[in-house]
Amino acid sequence: MLKRIASKPFALFKITLALFAFVFQPVAANACTSFVLSTVDNIRMYGRTMEFGKQIPTKIGLIPRGYKFQSKINDEIGFSWTGKIAVIGASIFDSPAMVDGMNEYGLSGGALYFPGFAGYKNPSRSEEERAKEINQVDFLVWMLSTFKTVEEIKINLDKVSLVGTYYSNMDEIPPLHYTLHDAAGFSIVIEPVDGEIKVYDNPYTVLTNSPDFEWHTQNIRNYLFLSPFNIGTTTIMGQELEPFGQGSGLLGIPGDPTPPSRFIRALGLISTIDASELNKNRLVTMEHVLNNFDIPKGFVRPAISPTEQEQEANDYTQWSAIADIENKIYYIKTYENTTLHGVSFDDFDVTSGQLQFVNLPSPKPTQPLLPPMQ
Repeated sequence: MLKRIASKPFALFKITLALFAFVFQPVAANACTSFVLSTVDNIRMYGRTMEFGKQIPTKIGLIPRGYKFQSKINDEIGFSWTGKIAVIGASIFDSPAMVDGMNEYGLSGGALYFPGFAGYKNPSRSEEERAKEINQVDFLVWMLSTFKTVEEIKINLDKVSLVGTYYSNMDEIPPLHYTLHDAAGFSIVIEPVDGEIKVYDNPYTVLTNSPDFEWHTQNIRNYLFLSPFNIGTTTIMGQELEPFGQGSGLLGIPGDPTPPSRFIRALGLISTIDASELNKNRLVTMEHVLNNFDIPKGFVRPAISPTEQEQEANDYTQWSAIADIENKIYYIKTYENTTLHGVSFDDFDVTSGQLQFVNLPSPKPTQPLLPPMQ
């Protein structure tokens, strides 16, 4: 099913415990990066990395039209719906819940960690109100399985009530915000803040993690001096000086893995890509850009003692995904296997009503460039 291609972002006690853990323990993950590349004729490629400290079991979920979803609000049944649109994406914990994906109309997006800023509405005690409530882990797949465009999403957000719930698989109330992109070229960011849903048009297409999206857009003003063009010779005190080498116009672009720095670096890359190269092979170009945000194990570690670090997993890039919005192909590669593998809506029966899972690519040994000498 996955195609290999050449390699070239009322259980009150439980809620209380999860909130306590979220506030007083180090953040386990904070490094997802997502963006869209567009060709001169507006063919779009969406990509994101997925970083986490703890291993998140992930498979490719193939969700057909007509699949029946049911969102759990802690131990109670919340909003239920029947999907109208087939979806391919990254399903976690052998469930239909997705943290990234694309539907058959090209609507693509992801859920990214939003620690310290996500503020959900509390679940209701009323059964009538609970029937409209959807948890934060199911929110993305509801949008992908229901709508064709970001405009449809904006118009219909009042059809559900997004609430924060304890997610036992992660032993926390996951703090998330969402990035969505459609085939027409429109992008939005959705963030739960202080119990309300904030929706932002996103002309930059980039999203990372905290702080909130509005802060990131204002932070761009600090980097207006950056340019892909090298700085020329300058005369200072009668002396002619020239830069040491290539890239002098980008001196000062942040290179660290914090969310604000990754936001600026992603924006710098996608806004300066050679359009002619992108048109030649947009998948190859997209992968090159996405590779800039890989985090190897050990580079980012929790702020705890060395003894505790031996028992705590370090943040790293578990997988990266690319959605070809034009051709409706979803690609993924993993930390252990960096070759992109793709799956399309032609690879499964989108009318079957049955959810399917496909394992991610297994680790791949290095291949010799030349055959052994006889």
